Amino acid sequence: MSSEMASFPRGIAPDLLLSQVRNTMPYLWEALGVAMAERFPPAKLVLETPDLTSRKLDHFEYFRLCVSAHYLTCGTPVPTDVDNQIRHKLWPAGLPLETALAMASLVVDSRQWDFRTVSERNEIGAFGTPQASDWIAGHRGEWFTLAAGAYCALLRYSSQEAKLKREELSTEIRAEVSRHSEVFGSLWRAEDGLGCLRASAIIAHNFGDLDRVMDMWELSFADPLRLECYKLTAQPFDSDRKLRHLGRLWVAGELYKSAIGDTSMASENHRHFALRKPRSLRRRREFLIPLGPFFDSWGETVAKGLANPEGMPSEDSLEVIAALKHGWDRLPKTVGYGRALRAFYSLHPELDRSDQTQNPYRQATLELSREEFERTWSRAALAHMDEIPSRAE
Repeated sequence: MSSEMASFPRGIAPDLLLSQVRNTMPYLWEALGVAMAERFPPAKLVLETPDLTSRKLDHFEYFRLCVSAHYLTCGTPVPTDVDNQIRHKLWPAGLPLETALAMASLVVDSRQWDFRTVSERNEIGAFGTPQASDWIAGHRGEWFTLAAGAYCALLRYSSQEAKLKREELSTEIRAEVSRHSEVFGSLWRAEDGLGCLRASAIIAHNFGDLDRVMDMWELSFADPLRLECYKLTAQPFDSDRKLRHLGRLWVAGELYKSAIGDTSMASENHRHFALRKPRSLRRRREFLIPLGPFFDSWGETVAKGLANPEGMPSEDSLEVIAALKHGWDRLPKTVGYGRALRAFYSLHPELDRSDQTQNPYRQATLELSREEFERTWSRAALAHMDEIPSRAE
């Protein structure tokens, strides 16, 4: 790449960015990191490029580093804050076509990376269907934002190369949209209520991100990509009153917002600021936060992982318990943190829970078995999906 690239504006310094990655996922630099590097190119880049911060990176190299750091950390308690750089700011007017094409090619390639390596916010298609070997993930929403940003940036160029790359990006985006629709459709047909709920959270997040980047770039409402892929979870019909993707993505968006008891998937899948404080939650890959409110298994994993050698609660255990209580205080109608606390109390029955059981709502949440909790949510999801199509206008 041209040496003039250094003149384009940048954000965070590379060494500081890498320190932030190390801060939120220190296990990448431990034995697990070797296996992660074999499966996930961003991990390989960070671990196997020792001179990454000792020399001046050209624009493409800096972009690749920011993309890698974002993909590595956006599923961790404290993600790096380079979202707007890789979606917009690192695609400035005047960027040489050669560099823009290389950046766009990296984005296209990254769609095939296995994001399950660094995230627990994933869902596979229904068992026994062609989609059983396919999956969607919250990280694919991050990919949507990069792909849409690259597509919009390349609209500045009139060359045939830029046109072909835009068409490639558009094809990839449409294919990813179809993947989300097919996975959700398989779960719906299989009457997998929990799978539909988890997929709805992923779909609502991912298509919300796609919409925001189109808006950020002020992509023309007449652009074919916007006409086909904008507001897919908010508008079931196209301009000709034809269902978009059989209405599945819109149903997923409605399911995400639908009330289950006093809460919803939208309420449960917030940014979990309360869990950023306990540093012990950054210590191990298996402590990554899954899709809420299904925190029973995660709570059990964390409770066992943080117990001291005698099997008793450690100081780290108590800090996580305090964070869960604080988070529940801030969002009292949710249940996810209660499900995690239930796992801690089950492992450590000697813990005092009287501050929670004085509240009837919390006591009921803590007493409900995992089987009954998940059965209730699954039934509610299926009931909503029977009703949601009638809302279409």
